Amino acid sequence: RAGWKLGYCGTMVESNYLLSTVFPFVGVFLSNGLYFAPAPAVLAAARAGTIGTLNAMPHSVMAISTIAWVGYSLSVPNLYIALANIPGAVAAVWYVVALLPIIPRDRASERLAVQAVVVVGAMITMVIWLAIVVYELSPEKRSFVLGLYGSVLCIILFASPLSTVREVLSTRSSASIYAPLTLAQCINCGTWTLYGFAVGDLWVWGPNGTGFLLGLIQVLLKLCFPSRRPGTEDMSPIRVVGVGDKHVYSDEEDMRPTSGLIGR
Repeated sequence: RAGWKLGYCGTMVESNYLLSTVFPFVGVFLSNGLYFAPAPAVLAAARAGTIGTLNAMPHSVMAISTIAWVGYSLSVPNLYIALANIPGAVAAVWYVVALLPIIPRDRASERLAVQAVVVVGAMITMVIWLAIVVYELSPEKRSFVLGLYGSVLCIILFASPLSTVREVLSTRSSASIYAPLTLAQCINCGTWTLYGFAVGDLWVWGPNGTGFLLGLIQVLLKLCFPSRRPGTEDMSPIRVVGVGDKHVYSDEEDMRPTSGLIGR
């Protein structure tokens, strides 16, 4: 029985070490993988001078969210959370700076929304830190406020790709949901959820658990409505006017030649 207890305790120690040390170490790389997943698409869009089907909203939320989590990591303190968000904050700011100028005029409302998120988010962040300093909050209360703020932003970030769900359903194409970002979100959130449970940090497992579920919804949309390139939404036959000896085709006639010829 003593041997069994020793073996059980050894297993528990190994398990706790795995969850509290190995998982967050891996999570640092996964988080940076999540934040840098859009980089190739953003770079390609910037070089082409057109945003295409990219959704800029997640990147604006990412900039505010990562900065908020850097503040929380310094308050707790937690080196893993800091390393998981500092590179992402730099990358997200670059995404916004690169994409804003190439959002076309016919998507002016999207440009305005991105600008509003960045401006309002920065203002709220500064107001929160001002209140922390003015009211001289204790480390525990300070971490609670920053953790709550970061968690709200984190959930908004993970839900932001779903801002185009109406477009996905209407066009039956999930091109506006970036697959690498979605996959990275699921893996990253799953890992940090386990770590949050291991260290008993609600502000870690709460938003990441929610983000994992939101990522699964995006995966479901990608599976149900595969991405299609712009201009391929309607591939049904259309009327073609022939010239010379070419027949005239009609969609109503299931692409059968009509009796007339043009140009004889």
